[in-house]
Amino acid sequence: MILVHPLWLLSLLLLPIPWLLLRRKGYVGHSSLRFFDRLKGSRILHAIPGTLIVLGFVALAIALARPQDRHIIGQETFKSRDILVSIDVSGSMETYFGPVPPSVVGETDLDKDFPGKPPRVLGVQQDPDRYPYAKKGNRRIDNAIGATLDFIKNRYKANNGDRIGLFVFDTDQYWSWPLTHDLKIVYRKTQFADEGLGGGTNFGRTKPGPLDAATGHLDEMGKAKTRILIMVTDGEDAIPSGTFDRLTSLASDYDLRIYVIGVGESISRGSADILRLAEATGGKAFAVDRPGDMSRVFDTIDKMEQSLISVEVNEQREELFHYFAFAALGFFLLGTIAQALVLNR
Repeated sequence: MILVHPLWLLSLLLLPIPWLLLRRKGYVGHSSLRFFDRLKGSRILHAIPGTLIVLGFVALAIALARPQDRHIIGQETFKSRDILVSIDVSGSMETYFGPVPPSVVGETDLDKDFPGKPPRVLGVQQDPDRYPYAKKGNRRIDNAIGATLDFIKNRYKANNGDRIGLFVFDTDQYWSWPLTHDLKIVYRKTQFADEGLGGGTNFGRTKPGPLDAATGHLDEMGKAKTRILIMVTDGEDAIPSGTFDRLTSLASDYDLRIYVIGVGESISRGSADILRLAEATGGKAFAVDRPGDMSRVFDTIDKMEQSLISVEVNEQREELFHYFAFAALGFFLLGTIAQALVLNR
């Protein structure tokens, strides 16, 4: 049973006030001992009228608090995950890969709320005729951003409680946004993931690497049982055996699975150490040869990982206040009758 207006119960604290006022005026109680001697019956009988009146006030207060009986008539199960997306922003990610394909999700409210990104200004050495990748939309990083945006839009449309965080990395890690349910801000931050492109790649050979950053963040903010790190990279960095063992142990300690979406020649040949690391953590590595495949890989990862949470969705409430209202009326009536009988009134 639940109470819709529980503050009405505080009115019971006022119960002694009218009793004392009436007693002082002579309406309640006994004015003399001689009158008390004339009363018939035991002391217990004399207490019955007052007790019934008190019970009437209690029942009335509960009725005003509006008690209800709550029944759950259905549950809904949905997926809830903590997903960290890390995008490689090393210099090699500026290599030509192919035009970014149109969104497979289409326009959503995320696009309507995004004011747009300022046009990219090409450097002196980035002649688009000599370097096709200099044109925005052709680079590895552009395709990584496009596929990530589609993934976020899918999660936004599903509205199932996922939290997504975003960071980029080269030789170091740079957080764009921590884990959040606010996918609008993550969508906006992803648009600017290519800023500061350059440098080398460090998967953990020198601490901290992307996995160190992910587990540290999950230790601070992680909630869901399912923890995923999706890494988009060209994989051009070796992982020594000692570092490999450290990273696999770290992923195991935090129950974190790594999914690598790889672009570039080393990934295509299957020789990148980062591919083996993904498999060692219980995740999976995907080699992407064509721009359109990247979004499909994100969709595959989305379907592979899920953590089920049950929530109450439909409930039925039965009003109970009328039972207490009738009880209050009955107590008041019985109290009046008892007072007349016991006190000979």
